Amino acid sequence: MSNIKKFIVGKPLAWLTTLIYFTSYMTRKNFATVLQQVIFETGKSKDALSVILVSMTITYGVGQIISGRLGDKIKPTNLIFCGLIMATSINIVFPFVSNSIIVMAILWGLNGFAHSMMWPPIVKILVTNCDDDMYSYSVVRISWGSSFATIALYVIAPVTIAISGTWKALFFVSAAIGLYMCVTWFFLKKRINTASPNETTTNNSDCGFRIPKKTVFPIIFIIFGIIFQGMLRDGIATWMPTYLVEIHNMSNEESIFSAVFPAIFSILTFSLSNWLYKKFFTNEVVCGAVIFGVATLSSAVIFLFHGMSYVVAIVCFTLITGCMHGINLMLITHVPKRFKKYGNISTFAGIVNACTYVGEAIFLYGIAAIANAFDWKTSIGVCVVIAALGTVSCIIAARPWQKFSEQ
Repeated sequence: MSNIKKFIVGKPLAWLTTLIYFTSYMTRKNFATVLQQVIFETGKSKDALSVILVSMTITYGVGQIISGRLGDKIKPTNLIFCGLIMATSINIVFPFVSNSIIVMAILWGLNGFAHSMMWPPIVKILVTNCDDDMYSYSVVRISWGSSFATIALYVIAPVTIAISGTWKALFFVSAAIGLYMCVTWFFLKKRINTASPNETTTNNSDCGFRIPKKTVFPIIFIIFGIIFQGMLRDGIATWMPTYLVEIHNMSNEESIFSAVFPAIFSILTFSLSNWLYKKFFTNEVVCGAVIFGVATLSSAVIFLFHGMSYVVAIVCFTLITGCMHGINLMLITHVPKRFKKYGNISTFAGIVNACTYVGEAIFLYGIAAIANAFDWKTSIGVCVVIAALGTVSCIIAARPWQKFSEQ
């Protein structure tokens, strides 16, 4: 028992990794939070500034695969520390290069790669140290961390803009939080167990990436579901303030603050989705299909009542983003744990999470281009189609995935 007691395990580990993810969101989502204010201050178009967001999305997605594999080969705690240091440094420098979109895109792309060093090793650490119940407890809390960070950003951003008169101040606040977490993690990371005694010796981290052949078919459709989820989750969260400004004539500060409602609701969504999963489904893909169905109905309501009421728009956007967070919990956190005995937890976590950002990259630029070329109602119609396709993808994958899970 003495060897076990020296490690940080159970709920302390859950909350420590939650703080890591909170910090990641604070230093990664801040630019998207103040996007409308950047448009106002710089006079640059949505298309031009979306390039910066897309650059992060691409490097974050590609980095997930690289970091996922590294997390199975080196200590995941060290990988997380490297990501924290890099992200904090970039947040300090970023406000000073705002005159050049190219330089901003390069730096924010590097920031995306820095953050890719966090999620796959976190999954590796949790699966290594937690049983099924504690793993579920941990991933829900970590998901809360992303929501609390989003709430903090949408509350702090208008305040810092009002006080300083510019969006740049938010990055220094984010960097201060990042620096605090760097110091904390540096002193605590040695107390986290990174060994994986339960992985089979024939499928350890020295082997190539392997998955059972029977999972290939459902995994393809799960990946499609994850891509569609990524489109709606981060895409709507990013462009919702701009939509409210342009369609409902809200001020920049009001539109930014209104985005706090989806973040607050997502906290409830994580807990509700996890309860539904454990109580009724036990199949994360079936649960994902049901949640996608709710999102499809919500996006259809916005389309049908487009421009009529900002309250309806905010409520439905809140439901859609909340649903996407629930699907993220199902497909991004529960699917990788099924591969524990194959020794590729971190690798697979990185691959499926990368698919989220494939969707986000397509949507972030695409929805702005559609809105500019056509109108916002057309963009909302696209959202209805995406949610419906996500539902169908999960339905197709559900039965074969259930057979694999039972084994």
